[in-house]
Amino acid sequence: MTPQRSSSTARALRTAGAVLCGLLTGVAFAAWLGLTWVQDHLLSPSGFQDTARSIVTDTSFQTELVGTLLDRATFGLLDDYQTGLDPVDQVLEGVRERAVGAAESFATAPEQQGMWTEVLVRTHSANVPLSPEMGEAPENLVVDINPVGATIDRRIKDTIGIDPSLSSQELTVSVPGARTGPAIDAIVWIAQWRFLLPWLTGALGVATLLLAPRRWLALAGLGLAGLAMTGVLLIAALVAAQSVTSMSSVEPVANLVVSEIAGLLRESFVARCVTGIVWAAVVALVGVTGAVVRRHAVAYH
Repeated sequence: MTPQRSSSTARALRTAGAVLCGLLTGVAFAAWLGLTWVQDHLLSPSGFQDTARSIVTDTSFQTELVGTLLDRATFGLLDDYQTGLDPVDQVLEGVRERAVGAAESFATAPEQQGMWTEVLVRTHSANVPLSPEMGEAPENLVVDINPVGATIDRRIKDTIGIDPSLSSQELTVSVPGARTGPAIDAIVWIAQWRFLLPWLTGALGVATLLLAPRRWLALAGLGLAGLAMTGVLLIAALVAAQSVTSMSSVEPVANLVVSEIAGLLRESFVARCVTGIVWAAVVALVGVTGAVVRRHAVAYH
């Protein structure tokens, strides 16, 4: 093999290695971005509550959930009293409306924010083990709204003297087919190693620059790889969130809670990914600028 051919082969190998390291840098960067968000906003109970805190004060959501919960229970206790006599049935319907209105106004009052916080706490603890040692997550997504049922029972009984017994019904609702458990277990396990990802990203980035024949272009490639992989992560997360929300539609109460929480988590995740994309774009821009300046400097000299 001639020296020239040997040099070309070595250069090609270095370029291939730089490309591979650059792609792996993008993957590590996106994984770091995603896992830090997951730890801060999904795995951490306090972080989850902070992200979904608007549920505690969103009266339109609360009113809709209470109304849907009463519809789900069919409010059978009053339905059984239908007599077929319009005047009597109108009175009973008035009692029903009064009870529903009392439940909705009471459940959405500021002093009931603790009840809605408890819904978040119970739903989080039902789905997310804080560490692999705490056991596995349930196979399907679970929504626990027992605190709402118990509160409505007390309010309606105090208002019209009748106990609708919502709390005796199954208000820990599982979303069939969601299969979030294996994904959550995997995330909980992987999240333990998230502290290594910044170092891995940095080491791969340095390796890319050392192997690349043109380092400014390699820097631009690193930025583009980070941008592309973050975009892939964002699309995958949005598709997964939409899939879980769609599956929950078979259960109206669960669907309301899942849709609300998924929407809030989605906003936070999109914001984190946009931040990552901006930084990756800055790196790419610096690399392109450096390559252009260097080229012009070489051409001038």
